[in-house]
Formats: sequence, structure tokens, C-alpha cells
Amino acid sequence: MKANTELPILAVEDDISPLEIQSESEVFHEQGGADFTVTESIAIVRETGKRVQFHTASVRQGKTGAVCIVEQSRDDNASVFLIARHWRIATKQWAWEFPRGMAGNNETPLATAIRELAEETGLCSKSVQTMILQHMHADTGVLRDDIAVFRVLLPSEQCDDSGTKTDWELTNLRWVSADTIWRMIESGEITDGITLAIWSIYCARFHTVTEPNCRGGRAD
Repeated sequence: MKANTELPILAVEDDISPLEIQSESEVFHEQGGADFTVTESIAIVRETGKRVQFHTASVRQGKTGAVCIVEQSRDDNASVFLIARHWRIATKQWAWEFPRGMAGNNETPLATAIRELAEETGLCSKSVQTMILQHMHADTGVLRDDIAVFRVLLPSEQCDDSGTKTDWELTNLRWVSADTIWRMIESGEITDGITLAIWSIYCARFHTVTEPNCRGGRAD
């Protein structure tokens, strides 16, 4: 099922923004690392005139990052997908995730996807195997971010990553079926919001709404 990017599915005419931004200022900026920044915004509610304050966060000044749903086609025309464990400082827990990362200096989203995949998994993809599906925002309430969603389609002979040196971020890399991912979501084993969102994007893009199980397979 191809996405229609010309017209919205739901016709809507938005009113003028309910907030009028008066000022914005940087209140925290990490030196080095992910370039984490917190911005304070002062706004006026148009309807009441009330003054309100918001704080939003960004990394790498909001440059577009990348997340990859890596798919391997099998001889039986089924597909398996690459997930891995990542220990997250925010939750102090391990989480199953699709590979992802932040943009580097002067780097396109495609270059970010290819580099991050190689660094985290040892898999080297080519640009012709890496297709952008859409852009997403992880949390429109507090994050000023932009994430490019990529599908990386690898043939089975390109997926032997045994003995490949990778960085510390991802461990326990596993190739799993679509059914396994659905069972992991149902059981609460997959809790990472970006991973859950990417899976819904993949299913909406390559499988019709009459296929509730969204079983893996090559798209036509």
C-alpha cells in the first residue's frame, strides 16, 4: 500500500495557533556529547491573554537523525527483522530497539542511517538498499527533533555479521519474524516508543489494513 503524500487522509482546516510566542531563550546547553539543549519559550494564550511558559529539548540542534528497520529476505519469501538490546540511562533498563542514531556533522539522513547501522551492528548497507519511508517526531510535546525512518533491505548473504566489531551501544542482536515482533509488543517486551512507532509505519506502508497480523514479506 503506497502512501499518498499529496493530500491528507482527513480533510481539516486548522485555526490560527492558540499560542502567540513572545520570546525564546536557551537555558541549558551541554558542552560536547549529544549537544543537548533546553529552550524556554514564553507565550500568550490568544483567547485569555494568559502568559504561559514551556521548556523543550533538542540534541544536535535538531538535526535530522535516523532509525533503521533492517529487513532480510529469505528463500521462502518471508522476512526477518533486526532488533537489539540497548541499556538506556533514562529508564535504567534494557530495551529491544531498532538501530538508530543522531546526525553527524554535515551529514545527510541517508549517510547517518548507513553509518549508524555499521557502527551499531557491523552491517554495511548501500544507498540503493536504504529507502526513506517518512519523517517522524518522537514527542511533539517536549522534543524538537526530526527522525528519518529508513527501511534497509538486505539479502541473506549480506547478513552474516559474526565476528564483526561494533560499538558498545547495542547487544544481543537478533533476527526475528514479524509474528515474533507482534508477540513481543503484545506481551510488553518491546516498550521503546520509537521502535513501536517505526513498526507501525512499516506495517502501514507495506501491508494492507485487511492484514491485521502484518506478516513479514517482500513488498511489491
